[in-house]
Amino acid sequence: MNVTERKSKTVKFASPSELAKNGSAPWRTDRQSTYQDLILKPEYRARRYKFPTGTTWFRIVPALSGSRGWMLGLHSLNYKGGRHAHPKSLTPGTRSVYDEAYEWLKVNKGDTLYSKANREGVRLLTDPLCLFWMLAEEESKVVARLVLASGYDGSRGGTPGLGHMIWKLAEERDEDGNLVANPVDAEAGLQIGIERTQLAGSRYPSYTIRKGRIPVPVSKYLDRMEPAEIDTLAPLEDIVHKVSESEEWQLLENVLDSETVSKIREAQSSGTRGF
Repeated sequence: MNVTERKSKTVKFASPSELAKNGSAPWRTDRQSTYQDLILKPEYRARRYKFPTGTTWFRIVPALSGSRGWMLGLHSLNYKGGRHAHPKSLTPGTRSVYDEAYEWLKVNKGDTLYSKANREGVRLLTDPLCLFWMLAEEESKVVARLVLASGYDGSRGGTPGLGHMIWKLAEERDEDGNLVANPVDAEAGLQIGIERTQLAGSRYPSYTIRKGRIPVPVSKYLDRMEPAEIDTLAPLEDIVHKVSESEEWQLLENVLDSETVSKIREAQSSGTRGF
């Protein structure tokens, strides 16, 4: 091919934020995390947003067609090495392998279960999580991100989870029982601002949440989004990873030894549950 016939090629360089994430030392070796967060389907896990230090403004995405609402409440089974969603998160009333294990242990090894008196015991109960879509600006582009945060309400002491705080702000009502402002409304909704701070020596960050004052229609965000980014938006129920029963039995070994798991499986298959 003649030199003059060659087509020019556009070279795309890495952005400063990408370089910051990757680090500057070329010989740096990162330890790969063995933690398995199985709450979301694999193709959506990179969409999870982690609020940086400072203030972030974003717009909540209203409920999409086919979804129960703008926020989905999940029941998370947590254990050393990972977590996954209890099947009742998507299908109310559905039992989990962890429920079978709890019933078996309660009858056969009740003293090994977690309780106030036995903080080191086996914990097979769920923790609340909140999941919703948000739209925010990153490097002059509007992107869709997923917020997956604690739904703990603070009823047992301690600070309520970030997800619960956002839900309470969105549901805030005046003395007549009317919404103070609906940040979820497609047209009249307001932005939400979250300020993340982390004091030196503190293990966990703290969050301050507030509503904006000027309504921002979701369409203003969508108009600035690339088609592929808009296509990413899907009903919340469709992006949660559904763990199969066989997969759950394997995950149970993160909590119990394989011998005990085998006994529970035998009791479950025979319908005795160890009674």
